[in-house]
Amino acid sequence: MTLPASMQALNFTAINRMELQDVAPPVIERADDVIVRVRAAGVCGSDLHGYTGQTGRRHPPIVMGHEAAGEVVAVGDAVTRVKPGDRVAIYPLVYLPNPDTGRLERKLIGMNLPGAYAEYVKAPAGNLFPMPAALGYDAGSLTEPTAVAVHAVGITQIRPYDSVLVIGAGTIGLLTMQVLLLSGARQVVVSDVSDARLKVARRMGAVDVVNPSKTDFDAYVRSFTAGHGFDITFEAVGITPTVAQSVTAVKDGGKIVWIGNNQRTVEVDMQAIVTRELSVLGTYGMNERDFGRALQMLSDGKIDVASLVTRRAALGEGPSLFDELLRDPETIKCVIQMA
Repeated sequence: MTLPASMQALNFTAINRMELQDVAPPVIERADDVIVRVRAAGVCGSDLHGYTGQTGRRHPPIVMGHEAAGEVVAVGDAVTRVKPGDRVAIYPLVYLPNPDTGRLERKLIGMNLPGAYAEYVKAPAGNLFPMPAALGYDAGSLTEPTAVAVHAVGITQIRPYDSVLVIGAGTIGLLTMQVLLLSGARQVVVSDVSDARLKVARRMGAVDVVNPSKTDFDAYVRSFTAGHGFDITFEAVGITPTVAQSVTAVKDGGKIVWIGNNQRTVEVDMQAIVTRELSVLGTYGMNERDFGRALQMLSDGKIDVASLVTRRAALGEGPSLFDELLRDPETIKCVIQMA
């Protein structure tokens, strides 16, 4: 296929500013390069926080978007893993040699490399995972956040019949809840300040839900756990109040897992962690094995992502889309769809 002379891309040109621009499409430069026509790209919370300058991890100008699925349209000379016409999910972590040192450095498509809020995106062949025909592009684009949940649960060493609290009913929190249920947790409770999100959590299998803005959180934990606390808490927000909840809700000697990566610095009761002998784990991203497992879970219908997609948008809506999503905390997941 001959690519067009230009393509549309949503360019993050300044803090709080997105522009839909006509730009040159990617080109094959390396023998293992593959160009994918993007069919669906998820909007991640990290992109929203990058848009506002909150995290400092997205530096304009850049085309963001690291959750994507699409169709292969062109391949480099050495590519045998995929071929034009293949439907693929994109693993967004790329390792490239530093031109000065030769050492491999980890890059993220959509943060360090041009991303998928565009009609076409480039990735190495090894980063493309073929999708079964039955799996839609929307679901395929959510392989990456599903893999984040798979990774978080995987490093935690869940034991059969553990009781778990997930704090935050956003995309990552709700995916983590589902992976926990597949991993043998006896009961998973979800906490959030949005009743709408909590309804989704309950539909997906949460044994109970709690809204700390309406309920005495500490009293609820004592009542639900008969005063013991949860075996494990997962924090999937990344701000001081929810981090504090992850500490107070866990049992003595329990395990706390921090997935949320919002505020760079949070306040935490260190004395509680020390005197109660709590274990705190940080979890970040995923690896290729997690990504492959996540895609298999989605392909087998074990993970419900359809219920998470509460907003679909066209690429042309991009300049105003991020402001809309920031104003609407009820939106769980937005997917940008390309024809």
